[in-house]
Order: sequence, then structure tokens, then C-alpha cells
Amino acid sequence: MSLVVVETYPNTMQAHIARGLLESHGVSATILHEHTHSTYSFALGEVPLMVEEENYIRAKEILNEELPPDPIESFSA
Repeated sequence: MSLVVVETYPNTMQAHIARGLLESHGVSATILHEHTHSTYSFALGEVPLMVEEENYIRAKEILNEELPPDPIESFSA
């Protein structure tokens, strides 16, 4: 079993939402260094969400279909 990063998030809250979504579809997911990021996220940067390599494509599809884009990133003035 090999884990790969399916997506990265700016904070653990968004990573938990994505993990919950994947797990509701039967795809197991792991937040890398979950407790470290919740304490030191300001210093460590983005939070990686990982899945088993064989679930990567399905996980990507689920996240792309069901999670809305980040409102800050999609904002245009």
C-alpha cells in the first residue's frame, strides 16, 4: 500500500472536510502530520491529504465534482 498526495489545503479544517467527503464515498484518506499542522500550520504551509495510490483517480474525481472551489482563489476583481 503506497500513499500519494491527492490534494493540499491551506488549513486542517479544509483537509478534514475533504477527508470526510472521500470517506463518505468509501475512499480512505489520511491527513499528513495532522496534529503538527493544527498547531504549527502557520509555519508549515499547506496540509497534504493522502490516499492509497489505487484510489487516487477516484479521489480526485470526488473532490473535483463535490467540493466547491476556494472562494478566495476564484475571486476576480
